[in-house]
Amino acid sequence: MPTTDTITAEPSPTPVADRCAFFDAPHAHLWEYTNGHLVCAFCDEKRPFTP
Repeated sequence: MPTTDTITAEPSPTPVADRCAFFDAPHAHLWEYTNGHLVCAFCDEKRPFTP
């Protein structure tokens, strides 16, 4: 059973500071839950998971 959750943000008229460095153009991170953390599937940035 996969333990991957995708978190999406609501569209915003202001620029989003949380951008993935994997892409040349601004692009949101794709967060996946892995071993108690959120990890971006593209650039491997890790954030603590708080339910």
